[in-house]
Amino acid sequence: MKKLIILPFVILFLAQGCARFGNNEEATPPEFEYLIQELDSELDFDSEQRSSARASLGRGKDFHPDPAALWKLAAYLHENLTLEQKLLLLAPPSDFDLTILSEENDYHFKRLERFQRMDLYLRSILNDDQLETYDALIEYKRTAIESLIDQINNGNIELIVFRFELMGIMEWFRTEMEILLTDDQKAILLENRDDEDRRWRRGRRGWGRFASDPEEIKKAMYNALGMTDDQITTLENIHEDFKTDLKTLREEYIDGSYTVDVYRSAVVTIISGSHDRRESVFTQTQKEIIEIHRALTRRFMKHTRWGNRG
Repeated sequence: MKKLIILPFVILFLAQGCARFGNNEEATPPEFEYLIQELDSELDFDSEQRSSARASLGRGKDFHPDPAALWKLAAYLHENLTLEQKLLLLAPPSDFDLTILSEENDYHFKRLERFQRMDLYLRSILNDDQLETYDALIEYKRTAIESLIDQINNGNIELIVFRFELMGIMEWFRTEMEILLTDDQKAILLENRDDEDRRWRRGRRGWGRFASDPEEIKKAMYNALGMTDDQITTLENIHEDFKTDLKTLREEYIDGSYTVDVYRSAVVTIISGSHDRRESVFTQTQKEIIEIHRALTRRFMKHTRWGNRG
């Protein structure tokens, strides 16, 4: 088995082009073209595939930089790639950059420079006792993630188990931060996060009008998959159950009902169970489009950035 080199941050890209949204220009984000070029290199598109893939991706620009921008492209590729091309696209990753993880993992801690700035800012508002606890949490998280990486590199766990376990670690970390911070500190951090988001948008290219709209983001997936009303209702009920179960478990952990290991294991059980229920909703075709979307997202993240000043 090829070794996977996986760490939880994403490398920053060098942005090009001068057009942007927000001033009545129909701009196309430059990283869209970077992704098309990467896919063309990997899959050896013919001219029709290259042109249509570019057009399909362009139709998702209202969602940029959210991965929802990729749903139309995923649906197109499912219909128009050869079997050989699909196998290449969906092959297990063996070339992860040292700074990349997929979108299933923690949303706010997956960009290296953003993490570093948030880490420095967080340390500036913690007292000495909190700093000691925070350092211990960071060290535990680092050790746990490295252990997971060793397991998948050695072929001891499957990729999907890796994903669930990693999500469990990040959920545990978020809960510990909930315990650590005062209400005032949480409010300060939220304000700082919003400032970071605004700083990133200011003068940047291609922030789509639906990029921060959760309802439109869900619709993008539903439309790309051609989901029925019954499927959508079932899926949304599953998601609500997932949030409720996770919230209940989090509150019980905060009250001291579980050890760290028991809590992490319980989180993974909830995540895995929700995943299995979601899988039962989708048809085989829809599952294949979802897998293509996941493969595209992994590549797309190498070309996007979040919260970078420079």
